[in-house]
Amino acid sequence: MTKNHILLIRMGGTIEFKDPDYENINQQMMKLDTSIENYLKNIIKPHFTYNIETVCEKDSREITIEDLERLVETIENFSYKNILITHGTFTMKNTAQFLKKKKLKKKIILTGSMIPIIGFSVSDAAFNIGYSIASFEHVELGVYICMNGGIFKPEEIELI
Repeated sequence: MTKNHILLIRMGGTIEFKDPDYENINQQMMKLDTSIENYLKNIIKPHFTYNIETVCEKDSREITIEDLERLVETIENFSYKNILITHGTFTMKNTAQFLKKKKLKKKIILTGSMIPIIGFSVSDAAFNIGYSIASFEHVELGVYICMNGGIFKPEEIELI
């Protein structure tokens, strides 16, 4: 069986404590390594290979057009077809729409979480990452958002 290769691109967001409310708690009290690298390296033994690149580590409300252009450059600079982007939920749809307009010929899935991946007994982060990774087998080239067991095109998302 062939293993998929995934380029995981970090943009920030609650998934890695890049949210002002959670970040203060972690810095002052918990002091956890909440990185995706730590999670993948120490918690699971994945049946896929991956590289991790960081474009920014921000609350998604602070992502700039320059950050988005760096994201596109990062995607274009690698030959990998499977791109997983961890991102804050506040502006995830905006980033997905931006990427869709670039017509990149890759499978691009954005995911995030409402609770950080490490430090809480219950978190949607690991489920969202796992479901995103599994979804590469079934999606066509394009841009998708994956949250809570669903895989959606950007135009299918409604912000609440």
